[in-house]
Amino acid sequence: MTTMNTIPITTQTRNKYLYDRGTKKLVLCHPVMHYLLILDREGKDLPAWISSLTEKGITIDNCGPFSKETIFYYFQKYSILKENGYFQTGEKANREKLVFKMKAEDVRHALANTPQVTFEVTDRCGLDCRYCGFGAFYDDYDKRQNTDLPFKTAQILLDYLVDLWNSPLNLSHHRNIYIGFYGGEPLLNFPFIRQMTDYVSQLNTRHNRFTFSMTTNGLLLDRYMDFLVEKDFNLLISLDGDEAGNGYRIHKNGKPAFPDIMKNVELLKTKHPRYFKEKVNFNAVLHNLNSVSRIYHFFKKTFDKIPGIAPLNTSGIAENQKKAFWKTYANIEESLYQSEDYSMIEKEMFINLPTIRALSLFIHRDNDFVFDDYNRLIYPSHSQSRFPTGTCTPFSKKVFLTVNGKILPCERIGHAFMLGSVTEKDGVKMDFTGIAQKYSDYFSKLENRCSACRNADNCSQCIFNLENLENKPVCSGFSNQADYSRQIASCIDYIEDNPGVYGKILEEVITE
Repeated sequence: MTTMNTIPITTQTRNKYLYDRGTKKLVLCHPVMHYLLILDREGKDLPAWISSLTEKGITIDNCGPFSKETIFYYFQKYSILKENGYFQTGEKANREKLVFKMKAEDVRHALANTPQVTFEVTDRCGLDCRYCGFGAFYDDYDKRQNTDLPFKTAQILLDYLVDLWNSPLNLSHHRNIYIGFYGGEPLLNFPFIRQMTDYVSQLNTRHNRFTFSMTTNGLLLDRYMDFLVEKDFNLLISLDGDEAGNGYRIHKNGKPAFPDIMKNVELLKTKHPRYFKEKVNFNAVLHNLNSVSRIYHFFKKTFDKIPGIAPLNTSGIAENQKKAFWKTYANIEESLYQSEDYSMIEKEMFINLPTIRALSLFIHRDNDFVFDDYNRLIYPSHSQSRFPTGTCTPFSKKVFLTVNGKILPCERIGHAFMLGSVTEKDGVKMDFTGIAQKYSDYFSKLENRCSACRNADNCSQCIFNLENLENKPVCSGFSNQADYSRQIASCIDYIEDNPGVYGKILEEVITE
């Protein structure tokens, strides 16, 4: 059977479309054209099949009868499209666009233009959350030993980055670079935060400005909120909704942390109302003690805020914890659609939900009618090459420094995948050629799989979350033709049912 790059789509309203992955065009088409593509995919000899028909033609399910003359007319149109490459094979299209070899300059350029530097300020924490990414469920992180990140270590990395930011490699003039503080609970190492904010404020960079951000559990806000307000921090508070929903967020002694966190959050709201409104956001972890509906209604009613909602990280799970993990895990979409008022919640939360994120990717990346910027206008996406999977070019989104001086591209990646290190003795050790080769080796193991995947253009799968990455990676996100057809149909169904959402996505959503 021939694998076609153009996919027939039928929506719930029985509208027929052809979607071509090579040209990124979605066409509302006649049922006969749609039917011919399906026959061609099944290996039917179309000219011989049409010749064998009577003048009466055929009847297509749910579409009605069509004469032989009509079928031949649409076969001619189909043949013209095919001759002009509209039905190129999908695997060939993928191999032409995907680049499986990373270069050292790709890594160096990404680092010189990174939009965020995040420091793991300390691995200490006042809580003992059951699902913590550094807790019992996981085994892919460095052992927590009540370690603080030395300021000198962070300073060495920052000075190294300043040299890159001031070099010709930095093309992101006037970019706002986020300096993030992460933990553990970062406020447990407040002296580091004070030193770093003072140091960053006097950095001599030619093109960039800086914004501070922090993720906190809120337990120490009463002590340090005035400082955070003074320095205009973007503040993300971890809270899983109402008291029952926070059942896993407990102190070291086992007592619930919810009352203490709420007391401090209410104090911040009362003492600094404008800052709270403009700079404070919440992130909730979804699990089996809460739900999307309860989380949404709690934050909307209590703080008039729309929270972010994140599922439990499904990579790096310890083998002996998998049963307990999946008992705790909850799926965001399933939880949303179990809500009686899910339509309202979906509208209110919008891009914070996976349904809209998936639709946004379809609109921005799966068609050539939307241009995010000038470069996309001049160089359409289907002519641009990119690396396979949804893995970021290292440091293109973030540089993360652990308390032990390991350099990672993200805080959600296992510490075994370090890309460099920082020590007071040796400074920054980073081999751009070695990093590029490491990624290239990983990509080469996925070449055949990615080349055959229908959803290669929109893949969000990070290679560091794949099982058996070092030997024979297993990708659970692989999409064959039928899978991808259902994905596209689902997106079109949603737009047909909610036509206003298309314009809202164009106005409010930017994809990277």
